[in-house]
This record gives sequence, structure tokens and C-alpha cells, in this order.
Amino acid sequence: MATDVEIDVRALFISLLKALPFIVIFTALVGAGTFYLLSNMTPVYTSETTVLIETGESDLTRSTSSTETAAVLDREAVTSQVQLIRSGDLAKVVASKLDLEAQPEYQKAIKDSSFVKDLLVDFGLARSPSGSSIEERVLAEYYRNLQVLAIADSRVITISFSSTDPQLAARGANAIAAEYIAMQRSAMRNTNEDATQWLESEIADLREKVAAAEASVAAYRVSNDLFTSGGQAPTTLNQQALADLNAERARVRATRTDAETKAAQIRASLKSGAVPNITEILNSQLIQRLIEQQVALRAQVAELSATLLSGHPRMRELNAQLADLNSQVTAEAQKIVAALEAEVDLSAAREAEIERQLTGLKATVATAGDAEVQLRALEREATAQRELLDTYLLRYREALGRQNGDYLPANARVISSALVPIEPSFPKVIPMTAAAVAAAFLLAIAVFLVRELSSGRPMRRVAFGAPVPLVPGSMPVGGHVRWADGQRRMMTSEPTLAPLMANEAEQSLARISGDIIAGGRHRILVTEADGGDESRRPLAAAALTRALARVDRRAVLIDFRRDGANSDAMCEGGNPPGFTDLYAGAASFAQVVLRDRRSRAHFIPSGRLPLLPKILTGDRMATVLDALDETYDHVVLDAGDDMIEVLGPSADIAMVVSEFGAADPRTARAFDRITAVSTADIMLLIVDPATTGKALAVADVREDAVTGAAA
Repeated sequence: MATDVEIDVRALFISLLKALPFIVIFTALVGAGTFYLLSNMTPVYTSETTVLIETGESDLTRSTSSTETAAVLDREAVTSQVQLIRSGDLAKVVASKLDLEAQPEYQKAIKDSSFVKDLLVDFGLARSPSGSSIEERVLAEYYRNLQVLAIADSRVITISFSSTDPQLAARGANAIAAEYIAMQRSAMRNTNEDATQWLESEIADLREKVAAAEASVAAYRVSNDLFTSGGQAPTTLNQQALADLNAERARVRATRTDAETKAAQIRASLKSGAVPNITEILNSQLIQRLIEQQVALRAQVAELSATLLSGHPRMRELNAQLADLNSQVTAEAQKIVAALEAEVDLSAAREAEIERQLTGLKATVATAGDAEVQLRALEREATAQRELLDTYLLRYREALGRQNGDYLPANARVISSALVPIEPSFPKVIPMTAAAVAAAFLLAIAVFLVRELSSGRPMRRVAFGAPVPLVPGSMPVGGHVRWADGQRRMMTSEPTLAPLMANEAEQSLARISGDIIAGGRHRILVTEADGGDESRRPLAAAALTRALARVDRRAVLIDFRRDGANSDAMCEGGNPPGFTDLYAGAASFAQVVLRDRRSRAHFIPSGRLPLLPKILTGDRMATVLDALDETYDHVVLDAGDDMIEVLGPSADIAMVVSEFGAADPRTARAFDRITAVSTADIMLLIVDPATTGKALAVADVREDAVTGAAA
């Protein structure tokens, strides 16, 4: 049989119900005391003003010379404005306007004297009030009542001011906002004054520079004969004369070409016997009259030819007149040709003269090129100085106008003024009392539960009886029993009803584990006396490992036996990889270290490979065991007689499990096998053969099989 301890929830709940009146009384007293204290505290009122940070300049009043748009106020700019509102200069002005020094609550801060405070000052744990001025104490109280916050993801700043007087709280918040805006306007006025003074000095300097630059241009133009012609695109006189001569040459050349063309046409017409149809011929009145007479004579000739023959005297007279008129027209045309040829000669002469003049002007303009380059450089310098002077003059007039006017925009405006608060911000009597009552109630319950659990009254012991005997030929499967008759009937391996059993086993294991811990023993060898019933081998190593784990020691059991009893007890059987696989390198520590299903202990099975003592020797064996020593507080080695020679020399303590007593020769031989290879201390654990065996170990592997004590 075995026992375990668990909390009796029902008994704990009944005890809590019995203590409920005391808990209620305690909670009521705490609630009443809290309500009384809060009700007698001086209420504090908080009023809030909201300020929007934005560019205060209007589009109508913004400088016309500036092409920049309103500046973007980022988060850093808003944070800077918060610090400006909290500045000491602003605080001094507000404290003076509100006369905070005369307010009752600030009078208390000025005195700032109490027994506790004086005691702390005497011991050097606090600053003496006499070390600071009255203004510093007033400002310290002012800052305790002031709270300035920037609302996230916005350009809004809230100014909260607290006071025991609601009127003072509202006036304080509004005064801070008003003074902040006034400070901005004053800063802008000072900036304008500084800019005006700077512009005034710069303008005076620029005027001298502009006058000197323009005088240099005029002097250089006179000295190099670079007078300009004026107009929208001024040029020098030589350049203008060159352009005029070039235009005149083109005109004269066009006139000569036109006269030559007309003279050629007239000659060609006269050669063909026709009257040329050109402007000069058509505009000649004499030729026009002669042509009219020719037309009249031809009409008479045509009229008389109907009645008279060509040899008639009248007909000969008319033909003679026509011939005379033709000769007159030809003569007049020859005169026009002569005039055109004379005009051609005149144009050619004029063109030659212009060519000569152009050649001279070209040479003059070419030699004046370097002087013109220097002149343009001087003109650019003078123009730049003039433009800068004009810009400064414009800004100076604007700054002077702002300085003399009353319009001074600020980069902030109040969007919500502070109102006189009706409800105090502190203390909130009802919510704070309710919170105190809830906290007191929970605290009282927690204290009661801790006291009850510490006393052990709600604890109870649960006893487990012996398991149901197995049917012969049965075998364990996964914590259940499969019967040998071939039927697949399953039953639980732990009966729920069992008689009460004694606690000698637990007490013995507790003493043994205590001795091991007190002695600082890390590596523990567990073996059995020969001659026992192997089918009913007590699992003392497993019981000891669990006892060590129960007292929060990191313990691991290494199984060096091939019967599989430890595996069935601690990891529900099977054939998992174990120590031999780890030693051979076929498995890692993570694969072979298993968790005990009934405790916090760990277990390493024997393994799938053969367990040969001759192979498990050498440095690799020592390395594996040393690694486990570094990880665990205790390493329990469950070994048979064949492994004592391998494991005994490195063990810190050995335990011999025997069913026969200390005086039995079989127990003595077990002692001799250990002392032959090791100098470690040896413990003797006497077990009761009537309650041990493999069947019991497989069914319920509990420490109740161990009933002896350390010897």
C-alpha cells in the first residue's frame, strides 16, 4: 500500500464559509475608513484648456516677396511648444498675474513645515525649506499642479491646471494659454525688430555699393566710347551704325536689282514691237496719250478701209500718223530705259560706298569686343546689387509696417477655453472606495487561504491498496493487462478501492534520500543480494530516484539490467533506445532520456544493443557519466553483479537491497563484491518479500515495496 497527499477542496470551502463573517467585517471596516478619509480630504479641481498649434499667418498678410508656403509643424515642433508652455519664464509671469503667493494652498507650500519633514531634514534625507526662496517654492507647487500634454497624431496641446479652488483652476489654465500666445507674439515682435535693424544697416551699405557699381559702369563706358543707343535692347553706337549700314546696303542692292530687271524687260518688249506693261511705262502720261492716239487712228483706219483702198491718200496719211506715233512711244520708252540704267549705276556706286564703310565699322566693332565684355560684367554686378537693394527695401517696408502695426499673428490659437469645474478630479470618493473594498475583500480571502494551507487542515492522505493479482501467463501492455486466453479484454492496472496501508516505506525513503543529500553524494549504485526471486525483484532504484525528485532534486535513473522492469514501471514498457545505444553513438541524450510518468525524475533505459560489461569501459563511459553528473544532482545506477566492477569505482555511495537481513551470507557477499572494487559507503535496504515482486512492480510500481530502513 502507498499514500499520497492532496487538498480537500470541500473542506477548504467550508472553512472559508465559516470565516466569511470576519472577512465581511474586515472589508466593511476598510470601506468605511476609506470613505471617511476620502470624504475629509480637500477636493482638488482640474480645468483644461486646449490649444491648436498651426501657422497663424494669413494669406492676405503673408509677405508678397516670399514664395514659401506655410511651414509644416511636425511632432518635434509640437513637443517643443509643450516645453515652451512649461518654461520657467512663462511660469513666473503666470504666477505673478494670478498672485499665487497669496493663495491659501500655496501658503502651505511656502511654509512646508511638519514634524516629519523637520526630522528628515535633520537626518539629511530632505532639503531644508530655508534653502530655497519663496518664488522657488511657489513655482514648485505650480509645476505640481500643471500638466501639459500633446495629443497623439495631432497638433493639439492640452493644458491642465489643478487647484483646490475651481475658479483658480479655470483662471490658471486660461492664463497659461493666454500668456503662451502673448509670449509667441512678443517673440515675433522682437524678431521683427531685429530684422528691421539688420535690414536698415544692410540697406545703407547696399546703397553705397550700388552707387559705386553704377559709377564704375558709366566711367568705363565713357573711357572706352561704349555709348548705347537706348531702347528695349540697348546696343553701342558702333553696333547700331553697323546694323544700319547693313540694312542700307540690302536696300540699295534691292533697288539696283529691280532697276536692272525693269530695263531688261522694256528693251525686250521694244525689240518685239510691243509696249511693255510695267509700272514706269504705265505711269508715263505721254506714252498713255500716244497710245490713246494710236487707238483712235487705228479705229479710223479700220472704218475707212471698208470704203477706201490701202493706196488711197487718206489711208496713207493715217498709216503715216500711226508710224509716227509708234516711233514716239519707242523713243519715250528708250528714255525710261536710260533713266533706269542711270539708277542702276547710282545704286552700284552707293553700294560700293556702303561696303567700304562696313569694312571700317567691322574693324572698329571687333577691336571694342573685349571692352564690351568687361562692361557687361560691370553692368551685371551693378544690376545684382540693385536687385538685392530693391528686395531688402521691400522687406524692410514690410517689417517696418508689422512693427508699427497691431497685427502680430501667433502660431497657436485657443480652440477650447477652460471652464470652472463642477466635480473634483480628486478624490473620487465612490470609485476609490469601491476599489479599496474589492482589494480588501480579495486580500482577506488570500490571507485566509494561505493560513489554512499552511496549517495543513485542508490536506488529506489518499491510500492505495495492493493491486489485483495477475492471472498466470498474463503480460503487461501499456499500463493495462492483456489476458492469456486470447481474448482482447482490457482492465485498468490500478484498482480504485484498496485497504489502508502504512507509511513506513515513504518514511524510510525520505530518511535515505535525506542522508544522500546531506552527504553530497551524486552517483549512487544500487544492487541486490543474490539468491532472490528475479521474477519479484523490488524496484528500489526507481523508488529512490522518485524520492529524490520529490524533494526537488534533479535525479536520473540509468538501468543496467535487461529484465525491463524499470522500463515497464517508469515509461510503460516497450523497447526504447537507451544507454547502450547512447554509448555506441546510435542515439543522442535527447532520444534516450525519458520522463518518469509518476514523478519529475528522468530515466534512461538499458537500450536495444547488448549490455556487455567488457565493452562498457574506458574513457567514453566516464565521459557519459560525467556529463550526466553536470546535468543532474544525483545519478542512480541500477546494476546487477556483472556491472559492479565497471560502475563501483566511480560511485559515491552504494545501496544493497536484500530480502534476507544483514547477517545473511548472501547479503555479505553483495557487500564483498562492492568493497572489492570501491571504497564508497554502503547502505543496506531490507525489503519485505511478501509484498515485492515483478508483478507488483509492473502493476503499480510504488515505493510501498520498500519497508526497510538504511543500515
